[in-house]
Amino acid sequence: MGFMKRPKAPKPTAQELAVDQRQSRMIDEEIAEGEKRLKAVSRGKLGASSLLTGINKIKTLGAITKTPVTKKSYTPSSSMKARDR
Repeated sequence: MGFMKRPKAPKPTAQELAVDQRQSRMIDEEIAEGEKRLKAVSRGKLGASSLLTGINKIKTLGAITKTPVTKKSYTPSSSMKARDR
């Protein structure tokens, strides 16, 4: 009984290599864009938190006025009323 060797995988074509390179480049660009967005968000949070540190002083001075929130009641639509009958 002889041992059979596994057939060698064919070498990738130029088109397959180009597709692989394009996909890896697109993934790298997407990762870089996500990291850039995360950095911007973290910078924004740090800036906003430092700006909001003085908000208590403004509230005590009465500079910020609160607008009353009106409560809206729920009314079912006519199609729901017809369905429930």
